[in-house]
Amino acid sequence: MDFKFRITHFAAAAMLATGAMAIADDAAPTPLQAAVGSVTSNGYFRAGWGEAGKGGNMQCFGVGYAKFRLGNECDAYGEIGLDIPVFNQSNGAVWTAHTMVNTDIPYSADYWDTKLAFAQNYISVAHWGDGALKDAVLWAGLRYYDRPDLHMLDYKYLVGDGSGAGIENINLGNDVMFSYALMRPADSNDLGRTWLENLFKVSNIKAGPGAFTFNAGLTGAWHSDNTTTTSSSQAVDPLTGAITTTSVTTTSPTAHTSNGWYLSALYDHPLGDLGSNRIGLQYGRGANATGNFSSINQSANTDDNTLQVLDNFTLEPKDSNWTMMGHAVYRQDKYSYDGASDDTWWAVGIRPQYHFTDIFGFATELGYESYKPDSTNETENITKVTFALTAAAGKGAYARPELRLFYTYAKWNDAARNDMNNPMNAVSSKGVHSVYEGSTNGSSFGVQAEAWW
Repeated sequence: MDFKFRITHFAAAAMLATGAMAIADDAAPTPLQAAVGSVTSNGYFRAGWGEAGKGGNMQCFGVGYAKFRLGNECDAYGEIGLDIPVFNQSNGAVWTAHTMVNTDIPYSADYWDTKLAFAQNYISVAHWGDGALKDAVLWAGLRYYDRPDLHMLDYKYLVGDGSGAGIENINLGNDVMFSYALMRPADSNDLGRTWLENLFKVSNIKAGPGAFTFNAGLTGAWHSDNTTTTSSSQAVDPLTGAITTTSVTTTSPTAHTSNGWYLSALYDHPLGDLGSNRIGLQYGRGANATGNFSSINQSANTDDNTLQVLDNFTLEPKDSNWTMMGHAVYRQDKYSYDGASDDTWWAVGIRPQYHFTDIFGFATELGYESYKPDSTNETENITKVTFALTAAAGKGAYARPELRLFYTYAKWNDAARNDMNNPMNAVSSKGVHSVYEGSTNGSSFGVQAEAWW
């Protein structure tokens, strides 16, 4: 039965992909589709294989909250989404259903262990208003929401994902857009706690050569007085083999909840004919004291806080075969709850890439990270470099799909070696320890495909 269940997962993914292909733009729509609209697909995946230089499954290298990702991703990950127009009203309103499944498979796992989950299921309606509401979109359901990232680190500095409802793209004049969402983060332990987030966004405020985006969040929290739980255990009689089940019910005060708030200011500006740059300053307190800010720290106390500064540039000079990405980020957490501490993490890195042709190229990624958890008061650092032969759909820094043949080398200090939370000290789901546990350097090589659409 378990085997059949897994096959069903694969079949569901195949049906989604096949459905998207069958009704691509160049396919003839049925009469119903012609009346409502064409289904479109969106998604992302990365897959391949990697080996540790010492032998065995690929090991990843990093400290703190993220790691430089080129030639340093130890999993196959995928998400496939469909946007399905379901009804066009005579007044012009367009109703669309959005759905997405995703999965993540460590290289050390068996592909039969694949588990699919619904990442998005929501409804939106557009083209229903006039004036300031001409481009406004109403929505409700489960969705990814406002999640910009530092691509080289795969680090999202805002994450509003979850269940909720909202309105996007109200034009305040001069193409300044306002969006609002009310989100209800799930209690990760189902302990009678509630958080409600008010997420505000004002974007495209022109200033000088660029434009500002401002985000703000206000979170309210409350909880029940007590939480009652029941746990069960089984014992086997060694003489008779009889199984005895014992249940224990306990009632205890519900874990605390904290309100929270955050502010985020991002400034995007062009770099002439060279490319573009984004700088950011962010601060959050209480429940919003996280590096993602619009996500929830469910353990935080009211006075806990996070400060984050970031820079993200892309260089794509005109008439040049060179492109480059670059990131810098600094994050400081001040936490007072049990099991947490005051931590400081920063990272800086570049990814220059030379494009021999419109397809083939050579990429190098060099990254440095420093992490100081207050619990040990020792500074961990790591330097990682990757060389990759690439084949991509164009010369752009973000041109995808892309195929890679890579080699990665990393070196870290004794403090990083002693932190068992770091990926180079990871233990797989099968209980196998990293071949680089106890080491201060390591390497990997492999192939990878990455695509988004």
